[in-house]
Amino acid sequence: MKKIFYILIPILILSCKTDAELAMERGIRLYDWNKLDEALNEFSKVKYLLDYDKNPSMENIELLAQAYFNLGITYAKMELYPQAEQEILQAISLLPNKEYRDVLNLVQAKMVKPPQQ
Repeated sequence: MKKIFYILIPILILSCKTDAELAMERGIRLYDWNKLDEALNEFSKVKYLLDYDKNPSMENIELLAQAYFNLGITYAKMELYPQAEQEILQAISLLPNKEYRDVLNLVQAKMVKPPQQ
């Protein structure tokens, strides 16, 4: 019995997710369900939980960048392009990667495109 206990404890400890990770997962699920306002709240919660970390780990920086990016794509889906651009720029400032830049280019293209009649 003790052997099982000693095996399960490390597994349980390693499998525990932080509040920020859980909020990110809820936000993604809400986005998939097209509950965009609720998704924005969850992604913003991730920002709130991680923004003020004095010594962030690389894992937290990546999660924070993903929160900004997810906020950006959610705003873009809502056709709020200036807000989308601002959030994606924040993501790029934390973690400059090609995916973020590609989506930023798409958002910026939507901003300059005249509305269709």
